Amino acid sequence: MDNLAIYNRLRSVPDSAKKTIAAGRLKGMTDVNPMWRIKALTEEFGPCGVGWKYEITDKRLEPAPDGTVAAFVDIVLYIRREEGWSEPIPGTGGSLFAANERGGMHVSDECFKMALTDALSVAGKALGLAADVYWERDRTKYSPSAGGAHRRSGRDTASG
Repeated sequence: MDNLAIYNRLRSVPDSAKKTIAAGRLKGMTDVNPMWRIKALTEEFGPCGVGWKYEITDKRLEPAPDGTVAAFVDIVLYIRREEGWSEPIPGTGGSLFAANERGGMHVSDECFKMALTDALSVAGKALGLAADVYWERDRTKYSPSAGGAHRRSGRDTASG
């Protein structure tokens, strides 16, 4: 049994599904198209609901001290193999519901949708989904950079 078979089939992200974020606090990081993730899961396991599925286990709004409010969605992802459905693969995603912007407070009517997309991304990461983006670009505080300083650069944001 090749324990890395699924991981290796899901790890590579085509350039057409990647976009470099050009501005903001995530500038320079890579965003992976969420529809590519769905396509990759479908190619590997079959249609959603048949070869893979997810269950929303919680969704909530949490206020922050600065007046912003974040939306979070917890899911469990399941994949079907010959022996049946897998154990649950957890994922938590988040997005801002209420954000302080230049023009004042902005409320998002898509925050739970974006948090769900993010949660699918997080759960899929455990299977190797888009792993090359994380592996290549995600550095830890222990990773050396030029000049010997430590840094954290790049991460897959995929606002879902």
